Amino acid sequence: MNSVMESEAGVEAGRPTLAVLVHEGFPSDLLIDVEELCRSFSGFLGAPVALAVTGGRPLEATLDELSGPGSGWEVRFVAPPTSKAASMSSAPFVYREDGRPDWGAMWQGFCELALYGGPPHRGEADALHAVEAPAEVPGNPEFDAIAEIRRGIYETTGLFSEPASEPGWLAVTCNSKKMAAWMAASIILENVDARCEEERLLVPAHPSFRLKNEVKSVITVVAKCNHYWQAHVAAGGGAE
Repeated sequence: MNSVMESEAGVEAGRPTLAVLVHEGFPSDLLIDVEELCRSFSGFLGAPVALAVTGGRPLEATLDELSGPGSGWEVRFVAPPTSKAASMSSAPFVYREDGRPDWGAMWQGFCELALYGGPPHRGEADALHAVEAPAEVPGNPEFDAIAEIRRGIYETTGLFSEPASEPGWLAVTCNSKKMAAWMAASIILENVDARCEEERLLVPAHPSFRLKNEVKSVITVVAKCNHYWQAHVAAGGGAE
């Protein structure tokens, strides 16, 4: 018999609209990641997601039964994205009436995170790395790139940030260690450098960054990942 697991919050929200089927031989240490993925889906759908674990029979047999004649089911196999997935197309640059970038209006047209199969924000060949030797790369005397990144992150996420002790990095204070670690891992998949220290998320920031290139990229990936994280928390994932 198959077992179906739903979070308590999901049961209270109503009947599931999506089910994820896992074979009993699936690595147990990865099952928690599948549950986290289901919670994320639940947050976006606004409905619980059922996680079914097959028992006593091969997964192939279960799929054959579901897709058999007269079953009413259509089974589709979704392949993972290729390692050379095209990067996300650039959104139009929007300015406020005072001439400053309107970050709150620009990042909202995002696609799915690379973590969930969407195209990364930047291509592999154009990955954004931290500049850890600031003296070798002069900044723009007429534009404060770091201040603009901080403003953009605050406008799109409400998170406070400040220059890190290491050159080339900006430290974003997250709500928990778990949030910082999750966001760092997700941002790396967007082909933008990131790491975490306790509850602080570190992202690239340097005076030489250009407004419509590196500055926009850092703000966008932080905004995207924060949005997904908040949906995850709202769906019952919690934070530690």
